Parts: sequence; C-alpha cells; structure tokens
Amino acid sequence: MQDDAFDPAATAALLLKTWRAATLLDSLPVALRPHTLQQGYAAQDCLFKAAGGSRAGWKLGVGSPAAMRAAQLSRPLVGQLEAARCRPSGTRLQLPASGPLTIECEIAFVLARDIEPLPGRGVQPDDIRHTCLTFEVVRSRFIDRKSVGWPSFTADNVGFEALIIGPPACTGLDLQVLRELAQTTVVHLNGEPRARTLHGDAATDPLNSLAALYAHAAEQGETLRAGDIVSTGALCEPFDISGSGHELTVRYLGRELCFFC
Repeated sequence: MQDDAFDPAATAALLLKTWRAATLLDSLPVALRPHTLQQGYAAQDCLFKAAGGSRAGWKLGVGSPAAMRAAQLSRPLVGQLEAARCRPSGTRLQLPASGPLTIECEIAFVLARDIEPLPGRGVQPDDIRHTCLTFEVVRSRFIDRKSVGWPSFTADNVGFEALIIGPPACTGLDLQVLRELAQTTVVHLNGEPRARTLHGDAATDPLNSLAALYAHAAEQGETLRAGDIVSTGALCEPFDISGSGHELTVRYLGRELCFFC
C-alpha cells in the first residue's frame, strides 16, 4: 500500500535541503508526500532531528474554531520550536529574502513542570510558570503552504522559522490577564498600527490550544518538559511582510515585545 511505503526520513531530507538553500517548493514529489497527519508528524520528527537543534517548546497553528472548521481539523496543528531560533525581545533577525514572511502575535505559556503523556489530562493552573506574548515568524518551505495539504505542512514543522519571546505578562495563569491581552493587543509595524486582536470564531483560545498540545503529546507518548514554551496560535490578525528594514512592536501591561528584520 502507498501508506506503508512512506519514508518520513526521505521527506524530511528534502525539506531540510530546501530550508538550508532558502528555496521554495511548489509541493512535495508524490513519492515523498505524506497522506495523513500521522505521516506528517513522523516526517516532522525526522526533520527536527536531522536539523540537529534542541527543542525549546512547541507551537500551535490553525487553531481557531473557524480555521479548524475550514481545514476540517479536530484540533490545531503542532510544531516544534528549535532553541536557537527562539530569541528575546529586541533581537534583530536576518531572514531569507525568498518568499513572504507571515507574522503572528501570540499568547504563550512557559510550563512549570513536566507533563506526562496521559490521555484526557486537562490544563491545571500549576502547570504554568508564566504567561507572555510572542511573535512567531512563519516561513514555509512551500510557495503556497495552504495549497499543499495539511499533512505536508505538518511535515514542514508547521512553517516555523523563528519565535521572539516577550517578558512575562504575569506569573502563572491569570484569566484576567488573558482577557486583557485579548481585548487590547495591537501590533505596530514600523510605528503604525498593523494588526488587532481576533474575535469570535476567528480567535484562538490559548487554553484550548494548550489542552490540544497535551492531547497530541499523549498520543505521541511525548513528555512535555518544565521550561518548555508553548506558543498557542494567532492572537492578532496574521499579516505578511517582505524585504528588510522593519520594526515590529507590541506594548502590553507595561511591557514591550519587539524585533527588527
């Protein structure tokens, strides 16, 4: 059967070669194309290991009710964060010139303890060390990541390029802080307002995303580690940038998240 013949390492090798060359693919060759999300995650694991980095945490994408409904997904897609590409606020990124970059401002949690892979485990307040905002920079290895299918995009580590991490908004989990961030966050591009928070079915619920990560990790037999950062998906409307000379900024609760590219 075609599924039995799938080689995730071969798929990962092509994606890694493409990433290192800063080139883009129309799509994966048919022989290397994952046909299920499970095959996509197998290729993602191979890609992450072949790249040789260490994992700093996790990212979630396509996580709002509207996005999941349109994509026919039961929960968000999960990607892995490479430590070397997780940077503090104020950093300057050197990014490839090929293709647009998508910017997503997100709520993130840092885990306070290991989370064992237990099916049905819910989020508990003591799981969270602190809450912050992040900028995720999405750069897929595909010219059009939405056209290649979710298994291929999953294999591509859900398009992860970089994560810029802001200072803590609060210690632990504070629902009032989450509400305030969801109501007041505005992303500025080069000093001008560019993106505001999403609402209704277009908005990602960060705690639902964290619970989805727990469920994914339980299925994979993966222990989430204390200190892992979990960036939960778009808080504000995503937007694309191209070229260089940009400054991106969010001010929240007396703090600032920014980066330059």
